[in-house]
Amino acid sequence: MNIIFITGTDTDAGKTMLSLLVMHALHGRDAVYLKPVQTGCSDPDTDSDPAFVHRHLPDGLPTTPAQAIHACRVPPKAPLFAGEPVDFQAAVNFVLAHAAWYSWTVVEGAGGVLVPVTSEKTMLDLALETKASILVAGRAGLGTINHTLLTLEAIRARQGSCLGVFLLDPDDATPEAERNENIRAISGISGFPVHGVIGRIDNPLHPPASVLAMIHRVLATRF
Repeated sequence: MNIIFITGTDTDAGKTMLSLLVMHALHGRDAVYLKPVQTGCSDPDTDSDPAFVHRHLPDGLPTTPAQAIHACRVPPKAPLFAGEPVDFQAAVNFVLAHAAWYSWTVVEGAGGVLVPVTSEKTMLDLALETKASILVAGRAGLGTINHTLLTLEAIRARQGSCLGVFLLDPDDATPEAERNENIRAISGISGFPVHGVIGRIDNPLHPPASVLAMIHRVLATRF
């Protein structure tokens, strides 16, 4: 099963945009996007991450945004604290059931890898138990070295399969020299590849070909 689990170094690190770009790169290749646990959402069909992805794909998602979600909670908190308990095994089965039907399954986690889904299971457990390949979204600017290295260390400690890192800079606020310093530090210390920086995307419905080319290279080397 080709399952790509997209995690972040923190909340709002760029997971949803990276998920959208991966879905763009997989256009025409029988791909589905899932957000197993969505928090901070009152209407999954209009204000959720799947709703954003659906609106910015030329053909939309193969499911409705609501169908891309296993558990939806209103409070913007970690799933463990966001209302009714999440059935972790049901979330695993939700991902695997879609992966059995589609050639590619893109799964967006909630927050970072150690965000608790239950009192015993984290987002990293969800990635591991679905045997997904993990792709990390990190910020391009100040503080990203520490946050990204900690994320990669957690994945390595659990022997997760990691595709590497993309740094995101949606406002193009990080100078190129600082971007390059962060890339060298993260890749050099962790041993995982940093595939590049994704800057501002003015039209998410039609992302730059250069950005999609970076993602194609990652997919081509591992799948």
